[in-house]
Amino acid sequence: MVALVAEAAKLPQETARNAMGLAMIAVAFLTVLQSLRLGPIGSGYLCPPVVSAIYLPSAMLAASVFGFPVVCGMVIFAGGCEVAVGGLLNSLRKFFPAVVSGVVIIAVGIELGKIGLGVLFDPKVMHDPRVNDMFLTALLVLLTMIALAVWGNGLPKLLCVLIGILLGYGVAALLQVFPQDFSTELARSPFFALPDPRFLSYRFEPSLMLPFAIAGLASGLRVVGVLTTCQQMNDAAWRRPNMESISGGVIADGIGCAVGGALAAPGMSASPSLVGIEKITGVTSRIVAWPIAGWLVALSCLPQFASLIVNMPRPVMAAALFFNGSLMFVAGIQLVVSRPITLRATLIIGLSLLSALSVLFFPEFYKSLPSWTRQFTGSEITVAVVVSTALNALFLLGAWRYGQLRLGADGTPLTAASFNSFFGQQASEWNIPAADVQRVREVVDQAIEHVAAKTQGPVRIQVGSDSFDIRVTLNYTGNLPNLPDARPRVDLVEEQSFVSGLSGYLSGLHADHIERSAKGEECEIKLLFRL
Repeated sequence: MVALVAEAAKLPQETARNAMGLAMIAVAFLTVLQSLRLGPIGSGYLCPPVVSAIYLPSAMLAASVFGFPVVCGMVIFAGGCEVAVGGLLNSLRKFFPAVVSGVVIIAVGIELGKIGLGVLFDPKVMHDPRVNDMFLTALLVLLTMIALAVWGNGLPKLLCVLIGILLGYGVAALLQVFPQDFSTELARSPFFALPDPRFLSYRFEPSLMLPFAIAGLASGLRVVGVLTTCQQMNDAAWRRPNMESISGGVIADGIGCAVGGALAAPGMSASPSLVGIEKITGVTSRIVAWPIAGWLVALSCLPQFASLIVNMPRPVMAAALFFNGSLMFVAGIQLVVSRPITLRATLIIGLSLLSALSVLFFPEFYKSLPSWTRQFTGSEITVAVVVSTALNALFLLGAWRYGQLRLGADGTPLTAASFNSFFGQQASEWNIPAADVQRVREVVDQAIEHVAAKTQGPVRIQVGSDSFDIRVTLNYTGNLPNLPDARPRVDLVEEQSFVSGLSGYLSGLHADHIERSAKGEECEIKLLFRL
């Protein structure tokens, strides 16, 4: 990713090598920061980042049109946007549900595939006398990645892209499709030297605010998924995501991304593949973050190593990007179908993706629009985000559905069993997942038992849901009971074994938010459950 952006910005070889070294230091910094728990910053898990393909389309555009200083400045801005996402994670969840997040990731996958093909079908390549050998190299690299992904097991399966790239270097050397000045630049590179940051400068470009803000948002959404996997691996009794840890992880990722922008890294994000390696090897201790960072700092001081990456053969780059884009495309589809596909979701998916693809099919039309619209229509990613978020926000109107029940009146006994029967029917109509149904029942049943001993008449219960939250309201005449507070605060302890041992206590069944109020003898209890 760094090599592609450096090439798009037409950086000299020496500058590109320094950018590569500084980017390694940035990755080292974020690896350690993510493993810590410094107040609201950090997840406390081993969750190494990579220079992410999510930022590549925006970074390539900034580099080719405005230059590398704009890349650095806008990545800092994107990191700030991701920090904001981390701080507002619960508030934003309704505006970026699985269907919208999936559409964003699908659009990023399409753009990556387009960039990969553009690298291979570039006019410089098509007019190169070695063009046939370049296509053969790209095909062999792609087939290697596919074969390992489909038929490989364990680490070879997870490392299919890296193995394919290494094979591509060997094939490129055999067929002599390296850049023509590769040998000269490699020989000119010193064996050891500290990265020189004197080339760094920063500029802000208002017209690129939306693409980079979207990249920061998509990165934050991916971090949520990756850290949820980390929690599941580290806690055998895992039941629900610890949002405090995830929010801290997204904030740390945003800070690391901003620091990366200051150190020439064109956008970083948590790596699902590296977490997958943790799962296979069983090495999940966050202490490992420190030696990872040490190795990266050591490699940053080896310019010849950086030169190898900077001069990656174009067919190898193209195959890796095309393969990466296909994986991200399917990941978006999986995210979309992870929740029930309602009519509203169908319209969001169909209209958003067709609108995004129209940018590829009819580019001249979008170029003819007023210049101020370019930040909204500049790529299929921005169009997909704008259309999907607008439709989702529109469809939130009137999304709440309600059901009511009177316990202790009209022959309905004031018991938890009466509520369970009623709520089971409502949950079936509203397609509420079974795990959430069970959690609501457990909490409301306890509340009914407390209220039954305090009431002087029937209990009116209203249940509402908008597919994101469930709200249960109990109204009655009597006294307010003492109910347990909402989910207790969980502080991650140093030894991971304690997390698993204490999880049964710490992740007990609680509502996410409880409100109690009384006017005279008229009492009201509101229980909010986030799905």
